[in-house]
Amino acid sequence: MTEHESLRTFLNRAEQVIEYASKQNELYNRQEPQVEAAIYSGAQQQLEEAYLDLQKVSNSATPQQREEIQRVMARILDLQNDMIIE
Repeated sequence: MTEHESLRTFLNRAEQVIEYASKQNELYNRQEPQVEAAIYSGAQQQLEEAYLDLQKVSNSATPQQREEIQRVMARILDLQNDMIIE
């Protein structure tokens, strides 16, 4: 797998995790009974793992790729903060 494909894989995975965690956060905020604490915590853990993976990949990325990675990482941090505060 080339470096570009690897980066794309990490970014796609991060986007999927963001979508999943956002949905769990929305359900949790509406206090939907189907959202269990374990699922909510799992979504938070997946966000953290995606963030750490992107951090590692960013070390070998080009400046343009690093900028894209930083944007996704900022979205992850925002969502993590929302999930902690709410």
